Amino acid sequence: MSIENLTSDLQSILNSFLDLIECDGGSIYTLEKNLQGESVLVFKAMVTRSLGISAVPDSLKSAVFKLDSSSLVGKTGLERKVFKEVYPNSAAQVEVPVNAGKNKIDQTINYETMNILSAPLVTPRGDLVGVIQLVNKLTITDDANAGFTDKDERLCGIVSSQASLAIENSTLLIEQERILDGFVNACVTAIEARDPVTSGHSQRVCDLSLNLADAVNRVGTGSLSLIHFNEIQMRELRYAAMLHDIGKISVNEDILKKEKKLYSWELALIEMRMKLMKATFRLQLSGEQNQFELAKKLKEVDQAYHMILSANEPNLLPKEVSAGILELTKLQVCDPDGEVCCALHEHEKNRLSIPRGSLSAEERVEIEKHVSFTYEILKMVPWSRGLEAVPNIAHRHHEKLDGSGYPLRVKAEAIPIQSRMLTICDIYDALTAKDRPYKAAIPVDRALSILEDEVKTGKLDGTLYRLFVDSRAYAIPGADPRKTAKKAA
Repeated sequence: MSIENLTSDLQSILNSFLDLIECDGGSIYTLEKNLQGESVLVFKAMVTRSLGISAVPDSLKSAVFKLDSSSLVGKTGLERKVFKEVYPNSAAQVEVPVNAGKNKIDQTINYETMNILSAPLVTPRGDLVGVIQLVNKLTITDDANAGFTDKDERLCGIVSSQASLAIENSTLLIEQERILDGFVNACVTAIEARDPVTSGHSQRVCDLSLNLADAVNRVGTGSLSLIHFNEIQMRELRYAAMLHDIGKISVNEDILKKEKKLYSWELALIEMRMKLMKATFRLQLSGEQNQFELAKKLKEVDQAYHMILSANEPNLLPKEVSAGILELTKLQVCDPDGEVCCALHEHEKNRLSIPRGSLSAEERVEIEKHVSFTYEILKMVPWSRGLEAVPNIAHRHHEKLDGSGYPLRVKAEAIPIQSRMLTICDIYDALTAKDRPYKAAIPVDRALSILEDEVKTGKLDGTLYRLFVDSRAYAIPGADPRKTAKKAA
């Protein structure tokens, strides 16, 4: 249920009143909270048949009335009573203070209110949900200003209770959507608090995914023309995209924030050992005749440390650096107590030998668990009708069509189209993101080329990828126009 749907429902309710009571027009005001937390009546529906008006004019959409006696609509809501008024001299006092002359609505639409029935919309439980005002009774008598009758008031009372329930149900559905949106936003905030390195990633992936879904809806030929995402399915995709990484809240924080191959404390220990090695060499080779050998050893230690710093970066490990790292466990010295101090321990050598990225095989497995955690968390949420697939869509956003993805290793037939879209958008954003301290952002054309390579190896959906490029779904607001993809130009 959206605001647009509520407005449509209110218009239908209002037309039903006009048919039943036989009058020319009317308005509905719903009870809401303003920014100060006060209860106010908001102009939500309007029909004036003689003027062909079937919606609230833009100039009146901001109309808000307090629950007080300064306006008839406010007084009706405040006292919860029905008021019938007749204005033979066109002095209708409907939505403005009593002594303000011709009312604002009449002035705005160039209309003359001759009579009015203003009634509260109260649920059977006694809750006020709004006010309905009916204007200008259509009568067959000679007196055009006879106004609304007691029978009209009784009919209005009978129908208004049912209308009140319909409005309350619609309003509750909208409120549930707002609560769900608030929950999703709170979850994303929690994700980014634990993993500030990827701050903004969830929102960008959401925007990209919705762009791609919109593009799918516009396709007129081919296999994608058979697919259309309705409003509920777009919400489902939005929630899945926003929450696809929520499982990261269960991942070890040190691994989650790891920027280089060694943790900072590991590098600090190595630096301390290097200093200890240099101090020991100075003691052992203190004689003047040993100065050449001492300089040689100190230089070896310095070179080893610089090689470690180079290997510690998460980019592709050069072969010569990789070979040098393997030898550093042999660079050692015995201190005066006979303890062996070496440049690198075996586990440190293994970490520095990671060919690309900052994570070891064990750490990568730990990171990959976030997808399963995401599924476990999301399936606990009592998703409303139409949103039941959110956990499943998010669960498969790292799966690949050839079964090489994770965590389920499923193939194409088991991966829903929403997950395939999410996968493309997730990889694209990870490649182009400018906020990753451990890597530079890749230009758009290079990122699309990498995605295309994944398509060629059977990992990503080629039809969706081509639509992603051709429709420029990757061009979300705020993107750097200087990095526009050459392929799409």
